[in-house]
Amino acid sequence: MIVGDGLCSNIYVVGGDRATIIDTGVGNRLNPVWPQLEELGVKPGNVDKVVLTHAHHDHAMGAFLILEKATPQVYVHSKDTKYISSSLGDALIKVEEGDVIETELWPLEVIWTPGHTEGGVCLYVREPRILFSGDTAFPDGYFGRFGDSGSIEDLIESLRKLTRLKVDVMLAGHGVPVLQGAEDNLKLALRNAELYS
Repeated sequence: MIVGDGLCSNIYVVGGDRATIIDTGVGNRLNPVWPQLEELGVKPGNVDKVVLTHAHHDHAMGAFLILEKATPQVYVHSKDTKYISSSLGDALIKVEEGDVIETELWPLEVIWTPGHTEGGVCLYVREPRILFSGDTAFPDGYFGRFGDSGSIEDLIESLRKLTRLKVDVMLAGHGVPVLQGAEDNLKLALRNAELYS
């Protein structure tokens, strides 16, 4: 995990020799992608895939810095590709609900979770039970904002979907990892979103 500084997402690196990078941060001076990856031992030749939980700049702009030195495929839900696809060219792979992205360590199941954006996704690992929750759910029962291309109604349905999963660890787009009680955290996020609406 590379912790985002300021308005920058966390970056998660799965594997080493054939690394999959989940979200890429904003890629600004405070959050330089390559020095941070190289500190973890990930060099350009090791980057196999990039998966974006959604196309907001604080999660996606670092992808362009990665593409300056490496040639990974970049996975984005089809409903968010309109914001980013013209800049990714042949690297873009569109994903949908239920798709599985293979990594060096575990398969990542794509769970479509609209609300924060129309094409937001979470990535689920069935064993060990890990959820990369993007900006859908955060630690302490917080949930993602909605507005331009999402809605509170969609977000509530997405959180409801996540509460049906078996989750031990939740790794959100911002904030600290939830290393225990992740299912309770998701239920609290759903309850808070329902109260908000």
